[in-house]
Amino acid sequence: GGMLTLEARGKGASVTLLTLNRGEGGQNKVGSNLFDVLGVLRSLEVTAADRYYGVEQRFSRVADFGYSKNPEETFQKWGGHDIALEDVVRVVRSFRPDVMVARFSGTDRDGHGHHQASAILTKEAFRAAADPNRFPEQIKEGLLPWQAKKLYIGNVCGFGAATCPDENYTLRLNTGTFDPALGVSYAQFAMAGLKHQLSQGAGAWTLDPGDRFTFYKLVDSVLASGTQRAGHEKDFFDGIDTSLPGLAAELGDEEKKAPWLRPELVKITEDIAKAKAESAGDTSHAVRFLGDAEKLLSWIIGSSGKIENADLSAAAKAELKQRLTEKMEQMRAAVNLALAVTLQAVVVVPGRPGESGEADAFTVVSPGQNFGVRATLHNGSKYPLLAASIALNGLNDWQEMPKGSCNPIPPGEDRVVLFPLIVPNVPSTRPYWHRDNPESDSVNTIDDPRYAGLPFSPPPLIATADYNFAEGAQASSPCEPVLNQVHSRLKSEVVAGFVNDRGQQEKRVLAIAPEFSVMLEPGAQVIPVNSGSATAVKVQVSCNLTGAPNGKLHLEAPTGWRVEPAELAVVLDHRGAMQSYQFQVFPTSLTEGRTQIRAVLEAGGKQFTEGYSLVKREDLGSVYYYQPATQRISIADVKIPKDLKVAYVMGAGDNIPIVLQQIGMDITSIPAQKLATEDLSKY
Repeated sequence: GGMLTLEARGKGASVTLLTLNRGEGGQNKVGSNLFDVLGVLRSLEVTAADRYYGVEQRFSRVADFGYSKNPEETFQKWGGHDIALEDVVRVVRSFRPDVMVARFSGTDRDGHGHHQASAILTKEAFRAAADPNRFPEQIKEGLLPWQAKKLYIGNVCGFGAATCPDENYTLRLNTGTFDPALGVSYAQFAMAGLKHQLSQGAGAWTLDPGDRFTFYKLVDSVLASGTQRAGHEKDFFDGIDTSLPGLAAELGDEEKKAPWLRPELVKITEDIAKAKAESAGDTSHAVRFLGDAEKLLSWIIGSSGKIENADLSAAAKAELKQRLTEKMEQMRAAVNLALAVTLQAVVVVPGRPGESGEADAFTVVSPGQNFGVRATLHNGSKYPLLAASIALNGLNDWQEMPKGSCNPIPPGEDRVVLFPLIVPNVPSTRPYWHRDNPESDSVNTIDDPRYAGLPFSPPPLIATADYNFAEGAQASSPCEPVLNQVHSRLKSEVVAGFVNDRGQQEKRVLAIAPEFSVMLEPGAQVIPVNSGSATAVKVQVSCNLTGAPNGKLHLEAPTGWRVEPAELAVVLDHRGAMQSYQFQVFPTSLTEGRTQIRAVLEAGGKQFTEGYSLVKREDLGSVYYYQPATQRISIADVKIPKDLKVAYVMGAGDNIPIVLQQIGMDITSIPAQKLATEDLSKY
């Protein structure tokens, strides 16, 4: 974390953190969520930490299946070596890094087999990503091969080591360096982010000021001989030209095909330097130079721009476009900050002028729901913003809804646009991955390949604002062009505000969910072979739409089993309504094995066969987690002596005692810390 923060915030590098799994197999020190729900929670925790580090986050498909003794076991559980490697290569080809760094060493020093596997895969991906014969389907999709220049590994001197033998490392970084903009050291700032990982017990961790060294060893490189120092280095980028004009040098012989490129990159660099110099007294003075740089970038990378028309290879064009598009986004972000221009998009509930409690807030809406979005573009500068437009963009079947105006926005004032909406019949906002059986599957299924690798699916609605600005300009008529005007853009997620149970205001990103949620209780059950009694199955149904249609609920049971009643009427006609329904299931002809019961709600011509719950925490974002409305049943041939008494030493979040009690065992759960005082002789 300290290294990531130093590189991203201290040195201004673009950094992506690839985490292979989501921690699904770990323990939960703050709640009862386990398996995939825990994976969702830990994904929220790490993305909260990422905001401190200043990095982008990516994940692979493989899951945490619990502690692994070695990488061989890890790869075996992950269905082979290449599943995870393919995902690592995809991220490398997408991000196209100059330098790759493995947190671990790929040796026994790393302990956990998952840790070792991550470093082994990183080393292989360094070369594999550049080979068009490796994972050629990615090339067919449009990803081009990419060769990073340098590869480092970590954990070369042990975790937290303050010293390291010279021969063990190439680079030593001091993440304990104080940063005046952050007000603390990079390592301390990173620790503030890491504290969000409460499920792993990080909330109480602290870090004192002072030097904190971390060591890395260069283990592979494609730099030409003489371009990097022998022995110790001062930076990951030693031997690499990281200046903007350096992109021209990256073209090699192809630079001759674009002789205009280097001079224009030099001009952009000069504009950036002028912007920094001019912004010392008044940040808005930087905008003119940033605007000049942005216009030049637009001319270079536009759809009919100079790169597109140049006689360059596809790989060279792709690399230039990606790097310069990143610069364009940074320019626009700098313009927005320099002018103190902000955009907010908030859900508006019809007939409700203020914010309500969480239960009544429209944080999640369903098809057919009426609501509004109020977008506010604020001009915090001392100059008017010229012609501005605001649009609402949605995934799937949402249509873009632009609303523009040539009227300037005076200094310190807002432009407010209201979008009245009805939710179309669109897919719900959910994780784009799942496992059919979290207790046995070690690789996630990707349900929507568009989002593969991202922490979560994007939000369903995004507001976008475009505006023009010219320092000191006053438009004499509403749509009259102004010389030297700068164009910028900013985006905002649509959020719903509410007042929590402590009277504090909160905001949550808008989500879409089905009209009904259907969940079985319990989610798993064990039935002895010789059971002659009925089994009770509860189904909880909740409604998310006022005016929702009535429905009928029934269970789908194994062939030959009887269910009473055959169906139940469901009448939940207002948002937030919830009710439990009970069925009696009579098993017959039981033999050892596994089966399941499924609940089905039919309403309004649709079938609802899954339930959803909100995974949230006050310090994190939130995600709706979905699971099928099924009860997994294990039929066991168990004969229990009448005088048998069992004591089970319980770990965090274990559900084994529940299962044992279901088959009739007399069981006592003993927390591990009480073992020393418990009389075990009676068990």
